[in-house]
Formats: sequence, structure tokens, C-alpha cells
Amino acid sequence: MTSALISLTDLGFAWPGQPELLDIPSFTLQRGETLFLKGPSGSGKTTLLGLLGGVQKPDRGLIKLLDQDLSALSSGARDRFRVNHTGYIFQQFNLLPFLSVRENVELPCHFSDIRNNRARHRHGSVAKAAAGLLAHLGLTDPRLLERRADSLSIGQQQRVAAARALIGQPELVIADEPTSALDADAREAFLQLLFAECREAGASLLFVSHDQSLAPLFDRNLSLADLNHASRPQEI
Repeated sequence: MTSALISLTDLGFAWPGQPELLDIPSFTLQRGETLFLKGPSGSGKTTLLGLLGGVQKPDRGLIKLLDQDLSALSSGARDRFRVNHTGYIFQQFNLLPFLSVRENVELPCHFSDIRNNRARHRHGSVAKAAAGLLAHLGLTDPRLLERRADSLSIGQQQRVAAARALIGQPELVIADEPTSALDADAREAFLQLLFAECREAGASLLFVSHDQSLAPLFDRNLSLADLNHASRPQEI
């Protein structure tokens, strides 16, 4: 095995009938690394995340996660591989409003035996894993666990979404603009908690944002425009 958690080679992708959106000759994310990836709206950030998660397949090139070529997997196998090895924090959090906080956090363990077993091994049970993660992220009131997700504040929803992404120690945590609704102090505090949880789990963090002020907090920061040759003006 290599030390790279993710490696892309000659990646190309275009939506049907559109010019090529992504043309990335190479990209790697190391195991345990925290990486800040910036880019404006419409630059292809979310599409790249979908490719890394196996939601879409590239038109050309190679995407390897944990040395597995994602394109070699069937659609169903890619879905299983994603839930086993990737935790995702969405910009809008995407909590299920009719489920409790605890049920939202435990959700990945219902779809992944690997994450279920890791949570049980580390914490004794999935319920204890959920409660422990929420406590580490600042949600210590046990009564909160049984409240519906749609009754929470934005800051609480953010922490629940992070706990859901982290439960069962996935090797990769992807965060897609998850701090856009928070003020500067809350953003930095949340990031420090997220870094601590990723370190404890041994996870790599790929954090996508247009907020350049957060970049110095990460091991490395990149602009998608520097990676993506499709975003550069064509020479005449």
C-alpha cells in the first residue's frame, strides 16, 4: 500500500452536453492529512467530491481510494465502499428531520458493518459511540440525543452532522462548506473540534470552502483552479 489515501491521475469529467468541467492531471491526499481546497461557486468542487465518493464516474482517468480503483466497482459496490470508508459533512447538513439526534448519528452504522464493528470495538456499542462523539463536539446534554433533528439550532445541527460523518472511524472525512452559516469564532472552534476527532480516528480531512481565512489552520491548502486545467483560459 502507498501512503496516499486518495490519488487521482489524468482525471477528466464533463456533464452531458457541456464542456469539460474537470481536467486534473494529478492529485493526492495523504493518510491523516488535513487539506483545505478552495474554489468559487461553479468551479467543480462539489462534482469533484462526488467523483471521490463514487457517486459519479469520471469520463477518463483513475481515482483510487485506499488503493481501490473506484471505476472498477459497480454502482452498488461504489455505494458500499463509500459508506464503509467515507464520512461526509454537507453544506446544508442533510440530517433526517424526522429522526432523533442519536438516530441521525448512528445512521452510517446501519449501512456499514465495518463502521458498526469499529464503533462497537472502540466504544462498546454504537449508542455509546454516538453519545461520546456528540459530547466531544460540545453536545453533552443526554436529553438532546432524543430530540428531533429539526428542533436544533444551526450550530447544533452542524455538530450532529460532524458526529454522523465521524462515527465508525471512516478513513476519509469530506466537508463541503459546512461552516458557511457560522460566524468567524464559531467556525474556528468547530474546526479545532473536527481536527481533534479526525486525529483520534486517524482520518484524513478534505475540507472544501471559499473562505480563505480558514486555510492556515490546515496541513496544506490548494486552489481547485491550480489543480484543474479545464478552468484555465485556452491559449490562442
